[in-house]
Parts: sequence; structure tokens; C-alpha cells
Amino acid sequence: MYIFGIDPTKARTEAEGAEFDIGQVGFNTTSDGSKGYIYVEDSGSGITGDGYVALINSSDFTAVMATTTTSAPGTGAGKMAGVARAAIAASGFGWLQIFGPGTVRVSASAAAHTLINTTATAGQLDDDATAGAEVMDGIVLNTANGGSAATAAGFLNWPKVGRTL
Repeated sequence: MYIFGIDPTKARTEAEGAEFDIGQVGFNTTSDGSKGYIYVEDSGSGITGDGYVALINSSDFTAVMATTTTSAPGTGAGKMAGVARAAIAASGFGWLQIFGPGTVRVSASAAAHTLINTTATAGQLDDDATAGAEVMDGIVLNTANGGSAATAAGFLNWPKVGRTL
């Protein structure tokens, strides 16, 4: 079942407990379009904030920030991914965006409309095609990023960890 009208910036601590069922999919519509989200529990390390990319374990809907280690074959290959709209505390609960226009945390000078991949920096993607990194299928940058790591405008289409470079 889907729910509508969620606040994707609202996160809860472990002590507060989950507000929705873990794995629940929700939607909202803003001035820049319709967006889809999935409700997750952090795996214990926390999610830094808006734009940071996390991988989602489909068996229990726990999330961990994406790195070349967490996305590697045998660990994360093929896992769903989502982008946080707010920080989620260690073992806390919150929404990850999985569909629609949004911003994505990327390294310096990441180009628009090119393959982007995981990096050693937790939650941050790049277009550097580093050997051993994994492509993030379903995430495209619509604008290039400038001279330092930041968020860049993009579009998410049910992202997942793709092939290893």
C-alpha cells in the first residue's frame, strides 16, 4: 500500500521509534514534480544529511550510506538505493527518495548526464569511473557540480547498485 502527503524531511530517533512501517513507500507532489520515497531504519552508522546516498537491504529495509565497500559484489551489488532528504541518526528512521527530481551528493566537478558511481566517501557519488567502484543505475545528474563536493540537481528512477567498473 502507498501513502501520500508524507514529509520526507522528518526523521525519528531509535528512542522515538518508527512512525511508519519499515519498507513503506510514500509519495508527495511539490512544485518541481511528483516524488517517491521509502521508509527505512538506519543500520547503525547514521546518514549524514540531505542528498547523501544510501543502500537499502530489501530483506529488512535497513539502510547504510553507499561506499565502494558497501556496494561491492557480495555486499551490495543489486541493492536498492535512495537519497536522504534529511539526516537520519544511527539506528533511527526516515525517508529515502527513490523517484523524481531531487539533489544528489557528488564529488567536485561531477559532470551532468554521465554514469555516476560509488566512491570511498560515504554517501557521495562521482563520475570518475574508478576501477572497482559500482555504477549507480537509476540516478542521473541534470546539472554539473562545481569545484567542491556538494549536491547537484538530478533525477531518481528507482535506483540500484549496478555493475562494477
